[in-house]
Amino acid sequence: IHGSCIGGGIDLTCCADIRLCSPITTFSIREVRLGLAADVGTLQRLPKIVGYGSRVRELCLTGEDFDAREAAYLGFVSRVSPSPEQLLPMAIKVCQRIAQNSPVAVVLTKKSLNYSRDHSVADGLDHIATQNSLALMSDDLVNSFMASATGEKPSFADLAVHSRL
Repeated sequence: IHGSCIGGGIDLTCCADIRLCSPITTFSIREVRLGLAADVGTLQRLPKIVGYGSRVRELCLTGEDFDAREAAYLGFVSRVSPSPEQLLPMAIKVCQRIAQNSPVAVVLTKKSLNYSRDHSVADGLDHIATQNSLALMSDDLVNSFMASATGEKPSFADLAVHSRL
């Protein structure tokens, strides 16, 4: 995220799994200042990301701007780049680190994080147990252990194309 992230920008940004920004980014839930309530997901998603505390309510009710440092403090972004020019290389590094992992494990981790956000711990544990039983059907775990034993990088098969039927 770089520059101004206002209104609909916050709505879209709330949908991202990982949010990084440059130090000059400005955020605002500006709709309230225009006579509207934010209506594309900010009021539903932002509190689940940063909590339902006083500050998030203040930001939503006032339309006040907040900067990159506060976004990181609130937990809305996970990192602020040292400079605007370093944002893209930083984001690419995060992507590369994710891409080094088993695609099956990455997908199952994301599904479990999303599921557990809206369910009890017990339900989340049942869900991940089922998901990991599927992961054991792939060769990724064996490949990972073999690579670790030999000091090599693991090699994982691509995920099958997901049917939309």
